Amino acid sequence: MPQQILNLKPRTPRGKGSKRRLMVLAGLSVVTAAVYLLSMMRIQIVDGAHYLEQTLSTTLSVIPVRAARGEIRDRDGEALAENRTGLNIVFYYAFFPRDEAAKQLASLIELCEKNGETWYDPLPLNEDGSAFTEDSEAAVEALREALGLSSYATAADCLYQLCERYGIEETDPVRRRKIAGACYGMLVREFSLVNNEYTFAQDISLTTALELKERSRELKGVDIAEEDIRSYPDGTTAPHLLGTIGPMSAEEWETYRSEGYQMSDYVGKFGIERYCESLLRGTDGERTVEQGENGEIISEEETLAPQSGNSVYLTIDAGFQQKVQEILADYIQLLRATGDPDTGGNAKGGAIAVLDTDTGAVLALATYPTYDISSYYEDYAELLNGVDTPLINRAVDGLYRPGSTFKPVVAAAALGEGVISPTDTVRCTGVYTYYDTVIEGNTFHPTCLGVHGDISLSTALTKSCNIFFYDVGRRTGIDAINQYAQACGLGVSTGLELGGAVGTLSSPEHTASLGGNWTQGNVVQAAIGQMDTMVSPLQMAVEAMTIANRGTRYKTYLVDEVRSFDGSELIEKTEPEVLSSFEMSESDFQAIKEGMVGVGLNMQDPAYALDTLDYAVAVKTGTPQVTEDTTNSCAIAFAPAEDAEVSVAVMLEEGYGASHLIRSILEAWEEEVRDS
Repeated sequence: MPQQILNLKPRTPRGKGSKRRLMVLAGLSVVTAAVYLLSMMRIQIVDGAHYLEQTLSTTLSVIPVRAARGEIRDRDGEALAENRTGLNIVFYYAFFPRDEAAKQLASLIELCEKNGETWYDPLPLNEDGSAFTEDSEAAVEALREALGLSSYATAADCLYQLCERYGIEETDPVRRRKIAGACYGMLVREFSLVNNEYTFAQDISLTTALELKERSRELKGVDIAEEDIRSYPDGTTAPHLLGTIGPMSAEEWETYRSEGYQMSDYVGKFGIERYCESLLRGTDGERTVEQGENGEIISEEETLAPQSGNSVYLTIDAGFQQKVQEILADYIQLLRATGDPDTGGNAKGGAIAVLDTDTGAVLALATYPTYDISSYYEDYAELLNGVDTPLINRAVDGLYRPGSTFKPVVAAAALGEGVISPTDTVRCTGVYTYYDTVIEGNTFHPTCLGVHGDISLSTALTKSCNIFFYDVGRRTGIDAINQYAQACGLGVSTGLELGGAVGTLSSPEHTASLGGNWTQGNVVQAAIGQMDTMVSPLQMAVEAMTIANRGTRYKTYLVDEVRSFDGSELIEKTEPEVLSSFEMSESDFQAIKEGMVGVGLNMQDPAYALDTLDYAVAVKTGTPQVTEDTTNSCAIAFAPAEDAEVSVAVMLEEGYGASHLIRSILEAWEEEVRDS
């Protein structure tokens, strides 16, 4: 075999190239490690103090992001209380220089005064701080307690303590008082790490906001926040029912602090705003702010999104409510214009209550005189001392003798207890002489406004015969009468969310509690709605509803639904609730109804007549005595009489012709509620 010659390159010794590469990599690693080591030495040793100081001087603060308050709407979704965006001056505790508080507040007050802004100032001292303000006993006591002073501390003592605490050096007494008031506002709201946001002024103008922004370096910890401001599209619609919101008092803070509130939060003060506080209030979010040692903002982030509150839908119809208010106001003003005390010329006020007979839902509650909830705080002093007490919700909290509107209750009791039948009669001679036969030397002779002869129940209701009800009431007895009165909603709670006056029923026990002695004659006076029986207009409407329902009494309510903020999700729905009931036979109901329909048919004035409506109306009027010289005028009604849908009560203080309002109320109901 021929020899094969191979052309081979000389071989490099194995492992020599790999070692060279490893040496290069090792060298690079040493250099890199050395660089990092030197950097770490510089950071930790050479510049360690600097970085430690920077780390310690950087702070993180959590600032609440206000949640939108839920809205209040009527049964059809029309807004009664809503929100609008406003600009507020707020302080943030983490950034606010407490040692310069007086100086900063003086600058802010000067800016606000120049632009006509108002700010929070709860200090109960007069303009120059020399005396306590009038009618401020509770506020003065709270001031002394907050400052740790005795109950004998004077206005000067309190002002001096505030100046010492906050370093107020202003010499002008008026300006010193203003600065002290602003400082006290922070004290009252417990402006601190816990309550780290404080609203100094609310709903300021854009001009003021821009000026303050330009001075942001001068006014540390002071900022402009866009927040929701409570707004009432028409503040004259049901102000007593809606209520309003306001800053928390110290007492309220004790209640709300455990529920996650800030002291600077606004809460419902009365009405639906207060009753539904937990539903309307949203859940605040959080914004985390990182601040450098010089106060500069390094970063900020919304770390928790706010959740808006729920919206509350009421049973009232805004249009109907407004019309009922107008009907009441116009009629009282018409009475006053006559100037004749005998026809209501001295009318002081009144109320109307309208209920859905099938459910107990409130359709309208009107009070006169009234006010605008939008300017409640600005007008408060005037309203508090106003003529005829406009702040009182007469429909719910007013107490009045029911007079002859109480007679349907006595009729139901007498029929239900078998004391009389619908056809039984009582002889009316104009004077009740029964007690002559049982009391020797009797001088008690209550009278009637007419002489009606032998009269049955229906006619006695139509003619409002006192003699009939004196006798029937005496035979029925006060215990049975009161049992039926309570079953009809008188002298007991109506169940309304806002509460309301419970009132009283005449009884031996109540008379004894007043230091008096119950006599046989008291029951006959109680039977015509006099004596100590005191009820609210809402309770009178409940009476009408219960009679119309043949003894079934529903709980009254204002809140129809609770929905999510945008209304898309139903959260709660109020269902009708029966509070009490008693049996009323059809014949008994017909006897009472026919007597009350007769009252309506007797109203002949074309402006007020009820016989021209498309349905019969059951009515009972009353003229209860207030003093020896004054009377009120009242009326209850339900319609349509045979199958009632709506129940009404009207009360006029020292007025006249309460039944004259019923037609207008029913016409407004047909237009705004029934046919809508």
